[in-house]
Amino acid sequence: MVPGDSDVSWVVVARKDFQDAIRSKMLWAITALFVFVTAGFIFLHRWIDGSYTPQAAMSNMSWSSTSVIPLTALVIAYLAIVGERDSGSIKLLLGLPHSRGDVVFGKFVGRSGVVAVATIAAFGASGLVLLVYYGSFPAGEFLAQSALALLFALVFVSIALGFSSVTASRPRAVGGAFGLFFFFQLGWKLIPLTGYYLLEGSMPSEPFPKWYFFTWVLNPVEAYKIGARYILHPNEQTIYASLVAGKTPFYLEGWFPFVVLAIWLVVPVTLGYLRFRSIDLY
Repeated sequence: MVPGDSDVSWVVVARKDFQDAIRSKMLWAITALFVFVTAGFIFLHRWIDGSYTPQAAMSNMSWSSTSVIPLTALVIAYLAIVGERDSGSIKLLLGLPHSRGDVVFGKFVGRSGVVAVATIAAFGASGLVLLVYYGSFPAGEFLAQSALALLFALVFVSIALGFSSVTASRPRAVGGAFGLFFFFQLGWKLIPLTGYYLLEGSMPSEPFPKWYFFTWVLNPVEAYKIGARYILHPNEQTIYASLVAGKTPFYLEGWFPFVVLAIWLVVPVTLGYLRFRSIDLY
């Protein structure tokens, strides 16, 4: 997807895409929301509860970002390619010395850069609030959580771009972006619930079968939650591991969510590229 002589080509695509996206008023609106949710929640909780600790604030920071990070990434990236197709500019873009791989990879890098700006702004503001309130806080854990949040954001850039690569029109892209958001936030929960009901004939109850939580952990949103908790409490069991009987399976260990997120980072955009490569655009 990134052949030798086309390195400059995808860099050109990425740079232009970043510059175009960074000027969007929508970007700055969604970034302001991101900052408000992450930093604002810390401020609000500390104001309500004077005993609020830095660790509790950092935990709340990750929890509050589980919805706004996917929303930010999806809004920024869902039109990356289908927007070009819908306007007809994709033909001009491919008429330049850019391969389809250059376009997909360049768009991914460009939109990832934009999402990185929003994420760094939000977590940077949160760090300032923590510093003002507490004077000091666990900087290593904070940086690790910020890096995890950035990885989580790039996962949804990959998902959005993969979807944008195979979608033919702007209305479908809009519906698909909202559909993806609600699927990962709410709809995914129906997968293990339905599987349990079909196999057991009842709603889930303790002790849960080990496979039940495997399906939960595969959701990038759940993987992010577990990973964020693991950073703050590396010596504790994951919340799901405490609900199954017997030896904890490897996929309920604290490190496994990072593997899940890495897979989600690569697979959607790769599948989108493979499909985009064979689509008739003319």
